[in-house]
Amino acid sequence: MCKSSLSLKDANNITDKLYSAWIEQHKDSNKIAWTQKEIANDNLRMKFDYKIYGDTPSDGRSLYISLHGGGNTPAEVNDQQWKNQISLYKPQEGLYIAPRAPWNDWNMWFKPGIDQLFDELIHLSIAMENVNPDKVYLLGYSAGGDGLYRMASRMADRWAAASMMAGHPGEALQVNLRNLPFMIWMGENDAAYDRNKWAEK
Repeated sequence: MCKSSLSLKDANNITDKLYSAWIEQHKDSNKIAWTQKEIANDNLRMKFDYKIYGDTPSDGRSLYISLHGGGNTPAEVNDQQWKNQISLYKPQEGLYIAPRAPWNDWNMWFKPGIDQLFDELIHLSIAMENVNPDKVYLLGYSAGGDGLYRMASRMADRWAAASMMAGHPGEALQVNLRNLPFMIWMGENDAAYDRNKWAEK
């Protein structure tokens, strides 16, 4: 039996080395995905576009993942919503990413397989643009807000905070948001699908 133990300093040094090795490995294996702005998980593919704002803080960049609206409409409508989302918000600092939903369905942001794509998008952003994994934020507008109600709670340990704009919660449960800063933005008279009433409730 080993009687020696790692000091805190030794443990931190090993952690730093392993983290740096992970970054380099992920950079090498994902250069094409970052350049082509498309990630894949098995047969599921998701395009994305991004903009970078401000200088890189000493503790790494913030990451904002922003989900577009649309839904159960023709692909060209969702494409337009995606292009609009790319320039919809302009944070003072950070990597701002707008993914294009892999589907053109009403539940395009919470179908099976999307969790793994979000995970990969976060990993890619950490490796390629020095994102701090403790500063990852989720935004969603309209149908993207529908998805955010679900994704915020399903992946609560990934987000530093989440903000829903003009979405509908459907059957989503909010219990898992207890320790996640969460904001709802809703027009008082935005009555489509009774979402203003649900937001108030």
